[in-house]
Amino acid sequence: MMNSSNDFALVTGAASGLGRSILESLAKRKFNLVAVSRPGDNVETVVDSIARYHGVIGLGIELDLSVANCATVLKQQVEERGGQVVFLVNNVGAGGISEFQNSDHASNRLMMELNMKTTVEMCREFLPDMIARGEGHVMNVSSMAANFPMPFKSIYSASKAFVKSFSLGLRSEMKQFGVNVTVIQPGAMLTNKVVIDQLKHGSALSRVSAMTTKTVAEESVKRTLERKAVVIPGFKNWLTLGMLRVFPRPWTTGLAVYNYLKTKKKKTKIA
Repeated sequence: MMNSSNDFALVTGAASGLGRSILESLAKRKFNLVAVSRPGDNVETVVDSIARYHGVIGLGIELDLSVANCATVLKQQVEERGGQVVFLVNNVGAGGISEFQNSDHASNRLMMELNMKTTVEMCREFLPDMIARGEGHVMNVSSMAANFPMPFKSIYSASKAFVKSFSLGLRSEMKQFGVNVTVIQPGAMLTNKVVIDQLKHGSALSRVSAMTTKTVAEESVKRTLERKAVVIPGFKNWLTLGMLRVFPRPWTTGLAVYNYLKTKKKKTKIA
């Protein structure tokens, strides 16, 4: 893929965590960048710093991607700035742990909007130009949680299973046009204080397999450019997934329940 001054890689949820690391990995490969994050995330400063360091063009766009027609608005803004997206990264999403009967309606809706609807609408908006061009890459960020029903993360795991299934179906559709679709399934990542605290009180397996966002981003971008279908970053995560697939479903869901109760008990003691 030849990159011109009008060709951009677009990353959602780009101001911090995995999204920011993906920006850095793409910039290192000389992709111009469109970084998208919600208002107030200071994404313009983030992408400007990365772009300057690597000698590429960086555009920052603040936009709430949970609202209706967000993908259409975003594409218009990119085109107004003279850009064409040749590498789309659907990273934005929401998660959380809760007992479903006590969960918040607004939080549940936001998780479903961002993790599923926004991913679909972004692909629908940007893929036609890639098809016309005859090349392009889409990286959809799913999760290891997509592979099993997860008590106390039931909406999250279901939404990530949707992303995986949608991406693999779309991949087969796009192959005839020369456009690649890859789905990424990261495991535990050291992203922020909340996640690190959860890992500290959770299972030893998650702590051992936890990865930095930089390592996940680098492997994900590399494998996407190699046109892989599914990427599970990290050998330990790949090995863990293989072992868990052997277990009967009641065992895997039971492990999730045990981990949740263990984490809750430890946090209660500290509080």
